[in-house]
Amino acid sequence: YNPVDDGTSASSSALGLLPHQIRGTVVTYTMMTPTVPAFPSCTACSERVVEEYRKGGFDFVKSVCCDVDGSYLESVSGLSGFREEAAKMMDECLDWDDDEEDVM
Repeated sequence: YNPVDDGTSASSSALGLLPHQIRGTVVTYTMMTPTVPAFPSCTACSERVVEEYRKGGFDFVKSVCCDVDGSYLESVSGLSGFREEAAKMMDECLDWDDDEEDVM
């Protein structure tokens, strides 16, 4: 698989498409860069992270690198909110009422 970079993609850069992951296999000595829609809370390329980097430059990078538990970048990208929402949905999904089993 070899995607064509026409320069209009959000993943486009001076070096071509910027893959989010590269998968390879030793058996056939091949590499593949799967193409998927960008994750809105990506800690590398989400709009919020890119905007913070443009505003803060090196100070933003320094803040991210000096954060001991990684919560700063998760907060900026929206990943912490995404996790909270997912956990809430899982709790609702797994919140079975034992009384409903006795209906039969």
